[in-house]
Amino acid sequence: MKRILMISLGVMFIANTVMAQKIDTNELIEIAGMMEENDLDIDSWEVTVKENKTESMLQDIIQELSTGYSVTKEENENSIIYSVTDTHKTGNLFVTYRALFPKNKQYQAELVVTIQGNTWGAEVQSDYLENLSNITGKYFSDNAKIYSCMNSKASAIMKKDYIVKNLTKKLDLRHKYRQNDNLNTTRNIEIIYGYTSLWSHAITIQDTPVNVQIVTKHGGNGGVQFTIGTPILINEY
Repeated sequence: MKRILMISLGVMFIANTVMAQKIDTNELIEIAGMMEENDLDIDSWEVTVKENKTESMLQDIIQELSTGYSVTKEENENSIIYSVTDTHKTGNLFVTYRALFPKNKQYQAELVVTIQGNTWGAEVQSDYLENLSNITGKYFSDNAKIYSCMNSKASAIMKKDYIVKNLTKKLDLRHKYRQNDNLNTTRNIEIIYGYTSLWSHAITIQDTPVNVQIVTKHGGNGGVQFTIGTPILINEY
């Protein structure tokens, strides 16, 4: 899928915390519903589940996964990372498991599981929910954090303000903050950060809760792509 960048707020996260999210969330489905209500064609989506684990717990998970999948190992200056990718023909899902072992023992090991898809519909939704339930029930606790994002295909630019207004109204978005991407002049990107009480988890930035990010990206053909992320987009274009 096209990956998303959280622009210019990265430094602020160092001293901030993420409030725990319950695993029975359905934010992605709610986002899909909002996109469909606004006649947006869904292009791609991604859900990431993360939780700190002991090294022995992660080793056990890797050992279990290795009995059915090929495990790859990579190493950088900060971590040793074991990865497994499970491709689901049903629903066109891709599930990636990553076990991160930091070399600096001040930090905890972490399990990161990502579920991705390039289509959406009743079958995909059912397969996604089944996979999310199985994965979180088997490998995660209620302390896990979940990040969801969904992209639309480009739509007519004349609808942009109307759609943004509808989305913010539907979410009853508070603490709104608007930002333009000034890092790359070749892209015309607008970002709205805010908080909705519809979803329980949030990131606290300077004592203000944030759990929604809406990105509008203007394409060269005059269309606009919308992306919604919760609690905030954490990936790269």
